[in-house]
Order: sequence, then structure tokens, then C-alpha cells
Amino acid sequence: MSGKLFIIGTPIGNLEDISMRAINALRECDLILAEDTRVSIKLLNHFEIKKKMLSCHKFNESERLGLLERASADGQSLALISDAGMPLVSDPGHPIVQSAIELGMTIVPIAGPSAFLLALVGSGMALDAFVFEGFLPDKSAELEKKFRRLSREERTMVFYVSPHKLERSLAALSQQLGERKVCLARELTKFYEEFDRGTSASLLAKYSEQEVRGECVLVVEGYKPGPAEDMSDWQEDEEKRQRVLTFVAEMTAAGLKLSKACALAAEEFSLAKADIYKASLANHGQ
Repeated sequence: MSGKLFIIGTPIGNLEDISMRAINALRECDLILAEDTRVSIKLLNHFEIKKKMLSCHKFNESERLGLLERASADGQSLALISDAGMPLVSDPGHPIVQSAIELGMTIVPIAGPSAFLLALVGSGMALDAFVFEGFLPDKSAELEKKFRRLSREERTMVFYVSPHKLERSLAALSQQLGERKVCLARELTKFYEEFDRGTSASLLAKYSEQEVRGECVLVVEGYKPGPAEDMSDWQEDEEKRQRVLTFVAEMTAAGLKLSKACALAAEEFSLAKADIYKASLANHGQ
């Protein structure tokens, strides 16, 4: 006996997005672990599912681990769900899944909606490669630091952002990343679903004057490097030297270690990391 843990994606707004497989798993499991039982009971009632349910959120996850041991010993099945979307994606649940794996339980993920994926595919951005960065920081300094760190990210980026922080987030994005294509996806799968596509500047101007409501996802175009420049004489050319050292300084200011910042600079300018590291140390000592 090892038990089973279903990880079930639930609707993010439109109840028709739930699959029959998800409904059957919820009906067949022995216990449901829900992020907020007050939210999930509405879903269960809608589909007439009568099942014992316990809350499982970031403040009590450790207390729920004992349930996994008993379920594993008894060969029971548990279901893990969040308030909306896929569990664990910017939601609690990682310790539960990790412990279930250690106990030898069978892990069964069941597909469901995910806000950031829907935002990406509806944005019109290139999706051959992308990076999900979760919720944007609350504090302005941390917000600017995050965007500085991502200023050279060439993949399409996607973020969760609270409506009341949208204007501040767009301002920091525009300042740190410059003019980029941006798509704001709002109220996904719901009646007032909207994709607002434009640039960081145009959306900032719009939402500086307009109140935003509902859950928001921000999709941002990746960095597009210009034609490669010959930087072989960067140590003799003061302008080029300052560009390299400024790049390193911005990366370290964003929280990267000097060695990592120099590695990124070496990749950015097609130079030797050791030379950049030596120059950065010398510049720091001045």
C-alpha cells in the first residue's frame, strides 16, 4: 500500500473548463486538500460532489503532512486543489507533493486551466521560449530590482500582478526595460475577459487614468539585441569599457554576485569573463 495523490487543476473562472477526469478524481478520492474550503465548496456543490475536505495552505501545510503518512499506509487517495488553476503554480502545495513522493505515493497530475498559459497564448507574443516569473514584488525597490535583472532576458516574460499595483508595475517596467510590446490579460475565462495589447508606454498612459479590476496577467516582450558590435578593443576604448562595466554594475545592483554578472556580460558582449572580472575588480577599487 502506497496511496495516491491527485494534483487537480480547477477552473479559474469558467466552470465549464473542468474536465470529466478531474470531476471523477474528486468523486473517487478519500479526502480533498483545498487551499480554502470556503472557495472550493462552491465548486464541489456545483458538481454535486460530497467529499470530506480539509484546508491546506501555506500556514498549515506542515500540519497536513501526517495525513499523507496515514493515507500512504492505508492505500488511500488524496486530491490536492487550489482556489483556482493548477496547484503549486504560485500557490501552496510543494511540501505536500514532495512528502508524497518520499512516501512512495503515486502522483497523478490532472490537467486544468492555468492563467499564465492562457495569457501567453492569447497575447500574440512569440512563445518558442518563455519564462514565468510569478507575482511581481510589492515594494518599489524590489520591483525595480527585478526588472533590472530581467532587462536582458530574451524570452517572452509573464507575470501575475494585482490590479492596484498595475500602474506602478508598468512604470517600473517602462523605466527599466524601455519600450516593449506588452499584453495585459484580465479576468481570463470570465464574462469580462480582456486582452489589452500595446506597449509599456501606451498601457502605462492608459492605466494611469483608468481603474483596473479583476485578476491580471502581464505578458512582456523579451529583449531583442541589436547587431553584434566589435568589442575586441573594449579595454582601450573608454566608451566601450564603461558600457561593459556599467552592465556589470547594473547586474550586481540587481542582486547578482560579481562572478555571475561578469559571466552575463561576457555572453552579452562576446568577451572573456576573466578579463571583465579583472576590470570590474580594478574599477571597484578605484
